[in-house]
Amino acid sequence: MNLLFSFVIYSLIISSLTMLFTFLVTNSQYENDLKAYEWELFIIQLHKEMKNSDDWTVNKDSLLFTNKQGQLISISKYNQLIRRQVFDRGHEILLMKIRALKFDQLQAGIKMTAISQAGKEYNFTFRSYKDLSYNES
Repeated sequence: MNLLFSFVIYSLIISSLTMLFTFLVTNSQYENDLKAYEWELFIIQLHKEMKNSDDWTVNKDSLLFTNKQGQLISISKYNQLIRRQVFDRGHEILLMKIRALKFDQLQAGIKMTAISQAGKEYNFTFRSYKDLSYNES
């Protein structure tokens, strides 16, 4: 009887700890931080658009490029979000909960640094392969 009672108590403790652990893990992320899938989706979308574009121009806090339709696209921070505009018109939200956004021109492409409202830094480098050449020696 003691063994059965101990087993029931042990089972209750283990099941409670499992639920508590799940709750703590899901709520441990800062409320103002980005979810991993939000950042990944943003990068995939922007990378796909930049891959088919020309004339990348980097300003301190914005990125300009021309797409295949000849439209001038700008990616910039606006309040607490990153937005996309066509010919400086429109307001397509790409990512929210952003405190700061910075673009840097590199020899191999463009480095983007975003800081979330929670203070976490996110980086990605968009590389341009259009100007690369291959020498057969």
